[in-house]
Amino acid sequence: MKKDTQWLTQTTVAHRGLHNNKDLPENSLGAFDNAVKHGYGIEFDVWLTRDGNLVVHHDPKLRRTCLREGRIVDIDTSRLEDYKLMNTEYSIPTFKQTLETVDGKVNLVIEIKPGQNVEKTCSKVWEELQGYTGKYCIESFDPKIVRWWAKHHPEIVLGQLCDWYALHKFIVKAYRQHRFVDFLAVSIKNLPGKYYQKLQKQNPDLKIITWTVRTPEQLKLAIDNADNMIFETCDKAEGYIAPPDTVYKNLK
Repeated sequence: MKKDTQWLTQTTVAHRGLHNNKDLPENSLGAFDNAVKHGYGIEFDVWLTRDGNLVVHHDPKLRRTCLREGRIVDIDTSRLEDYKLMNTEYSIPTFKQTLETVDGKVNLVIEIKPGQNVEKTCSKVWEELQGYTGKYCIESFDPKIVRWWAKHHPEIVLGQLCDWYALHKFIVKAYRQHRFVDFLAVSIKNLPGKYYQKLQKQNPDLKIITWTVRTPEQLKLAIDNADNMIFETCDKAEGYIAPPDTVYKNLK
């Protein structure tokens, strides 16, 4: 059965939610709620902690976001209120809380962070997605995670994250990861790229989603070379784009 991937390229996606890293920190329930209110899709990151729970956070360490030492996988998820994000009222959310906040109102791009136990992590993500009725896709840098989903849940829209530092470029190309996915999530730094153009010519249904678009120059690259984009705004940095139109085709 052919998968529905049309939605994947329709709605512009907010990187780690629609945040400003001031009063609305990245990967917070506030940033997710803000994206929902404005109609953007949402990209966010999921880790499995040592106490067996799924939390939403980007960095492997806590210093940048929570101003404390330690690793995200080692946190005590029974005390998430202690892990405040960027000196705000918001704490690190669970995956379950994130799904409840979005509640199917906008599309989700769920990045599963690499870990030692692919089976346990992916199975837990799948378990918590049961009953969720909104549109979502799964992506990861880790080819093993991508292949787990392709094998166990081929009905799920799936993507391979690509960033052309030497080792990852070799792995993605050598493993021919494009065979297992519906889209490649490509760093804006790597566009345009002959490799991606060749793959799309050979595989017309393969989509290119680019990340992370922050500047006007990157926005033009995205419009010219990708089927959709994941963007970011930031009140703390100069030169960032304003939130774009929520409908990607309106940018072209």
